[in-house]
Amino acid sequence: MFRSKKWILSAAAAALLVTSGAGTLASSKVNAASASIKVTLDGKSLALDASPIMVSGRTLVPYSSIIKSLGGTASWSSATKSVFATSGSVKVKLTVGSKTAYINNKATTLDAAPVIQNGKTFVPLRLLTEAFGKWVNWSGASRTVAINSKLTLKTSTGSFTLNKRPQRIVTLSSSDTEMIYALGGTVVGRPTAMGKVNPPAAASAVEVGSTHGVLFEKLASVKPDLIIAGPSLMSQKATMEKLGAQVLFNSHNTYNDIKSSARLYGKLLGNESKAEQLIATMDRTVSSLKKPAKKPKTLIVYGAPGSFVVALPTSYPGNFLELAGGQNVAAKFPKMDKMPQYSELSMERIVASNPDLILLITHGDAAEVKASFKKEFENNPVWKNLNAVKDDSFEVLPSELFAANPGIRAPEAIKTINKLLLQVK
Repeated sequence: MFRSKKWILSAAAAALLVTSGAGTLASSKVNAASASIKVTLDGKSLALDASPIMVSGRTLVPYSSIIKSLGGTASWSSATKSVFATSGSVKVKLTVGSKTAYINNKATTLDAAPVIQNGKTFVPLRLLTEAFGKWVNWSGASRTVAINSKLTLKTSTGSFTLNKRPQRIVTLSSSDTEMIYALGGTVVGRPTAMGKVNPPAAASAVEVGSTHGVLFEKLASVKPDLIIAGPSLMSQKATMEKLGAQVLFNSHNTYNDIKSSARLYGKLLGNESKAEQLIATMDRTVSSLKKPAKKPKTLIVYGAPGSFVVALPTSYPGNFLELAGGQNVAAKFPKMDKMPQYSELSMERIVASNPDLILLITHGDAAEVKASFKKEFENNPVWKNLNAVKDDSFEVLPSELFAANPGIRAPEAIKTINKLLLQVK
């Protein structure tokens, strides 16, 4: 009986030693979990004053040596058990045992709280590194955390190197805005909206123009460090760079291009796994579509009365049509010089191709546009004899999916066309 009581008391004392003090970890548990973790900065191994540890799947490192290695300064408050790190205009506060960190006084939630181990304070490596404008990659095979000060990306216009991790991003196309938010980022400036802002979280960002032109006073007011623009704005590059920002030129005209952009922005934001998850979801939707047994001959007209153009297979509507199971009658139409993804509307070519289905993309009211075109069909003998007109196979595509490139909502746009193709007689 005496031995039993003594054993219970000893076990309780041991448990008290292990659990006493918030944020303190048992050394045997930490050492087993953190064996041989290596940290590199721009390819060179960092000499930390204690080996990294792994907590809740996150790498933690001694605060003093990592902050110094990253070019910052550090201070410690024994009263609050808090670490204060500064690099340029960035200030970070981390507290032992707390999963709430502060970057320039803005709260962010951590997956693993800072801890004290063998008299040293360990802090999450990723949060500090990304706050200080660098990128982090983890290799499970080599158990290496690679920190990089610069990042080279492959865009649609060529190679592009970021000098630091962007904190204040501006997008000049709605599809880029949506993609950035879907991958965990935010923007301080976005394109001027013609309708609903997607996602709603971006509505508070300042409107700074579009792919057709930049509102430079508005752009300057948000103090961007990265501007994502379309190739059509390359002539404005020098003016945008005078604002202290780097300018990344990228575009996506096809579904595969959109997926490439998702991977590009995933890498830029340090969220490549999220990009792959997003792409996998998109692909599942597209691959699940039931295609028509016979591809309906389809014409896609884009614009407004007096300025209509025809979408070629290299345009996003033309590419979506083929993925939906349709045949683009404009496949061999000559491309326009200034808009190479489109062709001029030629009634002679349209009559010769005799489409089974006509789809229209416009910024106007869909019902009014459709009524206007029906009247035109009835009064114009050329239109009147087309199969699509005889069978009343004419639809206005939803502007929220087609008036501008829908980006990651492309599967929804493809699905919309697919439903219309299946209705063709």
